[in-house]
Amino acid sequence: MIAEPGSRLGPGPALHETRKMVMTANSIETIHSAKFALLSGALCALAAPAASAVGVSVQEIGSPGPAMRMSSNGRVAGFYVAKCTTLSSQPKRTICYNAPWLFDGQRVSKLSGLWPSNANAMAVAVNDAGELVGADLTGAWFYSNGNVDYADSSTSGTSSTRLAALNNNGVAVGMSYVSGVYRPVTYQFNGVASPVLASGYATVDINDVGMITGWFKNGNVEQSFVADALGNITPIPNLDPLINCRPARISQANNGNVWVVGNCAGNRPFRYELTSGTLTELSFAGSSNLSAASINSRGEAVGSAVKPGAFAPDGYTALVWLSDPASPTDLNANQAFAPASAKGVAWNVHATDINEAGTVLTGYNDMSGNFYTFLLTLIP
Repeated sequence: MIAEPGSRLGPGPALHETRKMVMTANSIETIHSAKFALLSGALCALAAPAASAVGVSVQEIGSPGPAMRMSSNGRVAGFYVAKCTTLSSQPKRTICYNAPWLFDGQRVSKLSGLWPSNANAMAVAVNDAGELVGADLTGAWFYSNGNVDYADSSTSGTSSTRLAALNNNGVAVGMSYVSGVYRPVTYQFNGVASPVLASGYATVDINDVGMITGWFKNGNVEQSFVADALGNITPIPNLDPLINCRPARISQANNGNVWVVGNCAGNRPFRYELTSGTLTELSFAGSSNLSAASINSRGEAVGSAVKPGAFAPDGYTALVWLSDPASPTDLNANQAFAPASAKGVAWNVHATDINEAGTVLTGYNDMSGNFYTFLLTLIP
């Protein structure tokens, strides 16, 4: 069996209630409106114990809300609170609705005008053309060139579709009920959801050559896989045969390599190289809440953890694993992009994505609930 809508793989947008702060769907992320700034230059810093140092150039995006994903050419998509309504019930509470935003490399655009104000639309993926996929209270949608197309219709033969990822060929991958069976699908703008793979598989990501990563149940244990464009399945071994493992991202097929990054139960992230079949555990000695989020075709993986000796939420930092899987680089060493003063203590510092250029999508929120988004470029 695989996850049904509303589970980890198929969440629909949620309405958010607040009394003092407006919260997003992700508990680590809160909303703000920030001024756009460009902070360039090498910020060389000393790292926390067991993590190495790094030099980075830092570009801040004036994002109105949390960033979800980045494209190969540096476009970024996310969502923000577009409308809040205060209910008269006692005690009074406020319900807020989301809308997507898009950073095109120069500026941020709020896209709330394309959806009803109470649609609660959230983007989850973006490609180099600036196309987005996501979901709202109506269902899964595909945004392209100023137009919004819904995956489900009265004639599509599908329902409860959720799209998780989008490649640069305009092909999205996700899950849908097709003729009453919940199964993997691909979808293109103004098209019809097309079944791919068998109903026992769940999809997470797709790259530009049509390779899909996801997970399936192997007995009672969740296991990751890679499927090529012809549907041939390569299972990814678990770090331990008795624990659940799921992928988070698949890389592009550049440099002759394809990588998958994911997480196993017990805060144990991994990266897997398809050609050689090499599985490696990613670690950060002394840390807690360790997880990986993305990887590129050089095997550079990013993620987040609570630093050794620290506690959540202010103890989180953003990490990148380069050649050494046991020695990640602390991207926020000495507050390289998330200061401990001026804007308040940096809470929930995290890395969300890395692209083929090695640009890392990071962010944090401060004690006042303001959210900040950055693009980091590593300096050798």
